[in-house]
Amino acid sequence: MIARSVLIAVTISWLVATTSFVGAALADHRAGNVVVVGGTLALSGRYAEPAGRFLNAWKLYVDELNQRGGLLGHKVELRILDDTSDTRTAIELYEKLITTDKVDLVQGPYSSAITDAVANVMEVHRRPFVGSGASKVIWERGRKYIFSLPQAQAPDYQNGALHIAKELGIKRIAIIGQGSLFPRQTTAGTLELAKKLDLEVVFLQSYHKDEKDFAALLKTIEASGAEAIFSNSYFADSVAQLRQMRELGINVKMFAGTVGPGLPKFTEELGGAAEFVLGSTQWEPRATLGYPGIREFIKGYEKLYGVTPNYHAAGGYGVMQILEAAVKHAASFEPEKVRDALASITVETIKGPYKANAQGLSTMEGLAFQIQNGKRVIVWPKHIAEANYMLPMPRWDERPSN
Repeated sequence: MIARSVLIAVTISWLVATTSFVGAALADHRAGNVVVVGGTLALSGRYAEPAGRFLNAWKLYVDELNQRGGLLGHKVELRILDDTSDTRTAIELYEKLITTDKVDLVQGPYSSAITDAVANVMEVHRRPFVGSGASKVIWERGRKYIFSLPQAQAPDYQNGALHIAKELGIKRIAIIGQGSLFPRQTTAGTLELAKKLDLEVVFLQSYHKDEKDFAALLKTIEASGAEAIFSNSYFADSVAQLRQMRELGINVKMFAGTVGPGLPKFTEELGGAAEFVLGSTQWEPRATLGYPGIREFIKGYEKLYGVTPNYHAAGGYGVMQILEAAVKHAASFEPEKVRDALASITVETIKGPYKANAQGLSTMEGLAFQIQNGKRVIVWPKHIAEANYMLPMPRWDERPSN
């Protein structure tokens, strides 16, 4: 399995002139004054779409970092292997990166389930890293070497949509989700807040991670009398659900997703079927969020890739900002010194302020958006909303056919 993944590994190097300062570093053993940052991402498989945006942001950041003189006077090489969206593959590849490749710094993978598994490898080898998983349980296992980028946690992803449902006068809701770690955590949080808001859950069901046919599930939801669907899902399943709802003529007042609607490809795939969908997001490409460097990041990303960054890209960039700050604070690449820095520093990232608690967790409030005229528009919380939400959703037979 390792051999297959290594064949499709992505290795990116930007070797640019460095500054005169050289800090104490494990990287001094490498030729060419290079420091290697290693990790895996889902460059193929079911997580490839959002993980690819992490990779884009990492590449952009390392390019900029080397143009600024590198890290502690070292040129930076980014070595990323494809874990194929598979937990076992990721574990094996991190073992290889640490014990065989002997990378100097480590970055975490994409998705909660893979991050949770890889964190065990890091604990054994005592290698600190910043993880992207949003499931709070990852940081509740007493680990010492995992830290999070600033983000809302999985149980809170549907908070905005649930408050909007309450305002809209919705009484009966359906909650569905993939059976993996992040959607399970999101479902638990959705259930808890729904109860507090007196929203009756008339349908609750999880499904297999590779499920593609939701016809029977959607027909059962229709029969339950649910007025809104809360789908704790990723990209492929959320697209399939909306497409099949349209094909079956199943109408609800509100559809709220998690990861899927936040990806630019969501509206590209669904066209008009994506309209009025609510989604949860950690960040949007709006300078009005006020985070230092956000305007420059958006401009640089658009110039390099020809598309506007989403919150996955912002998260990837923020992870690199945190890593750079920790290494500079430690004045070393030595793992224990970097770990101690990650535990103590405060970093203003383009995604929000980073400050780890005793568990290594850095939290922030999420946002809810609605797709209006093909664009994501922030509609919650109210103090930062760009527009009012447009609900209830019109019936399928009242919409254009595209």
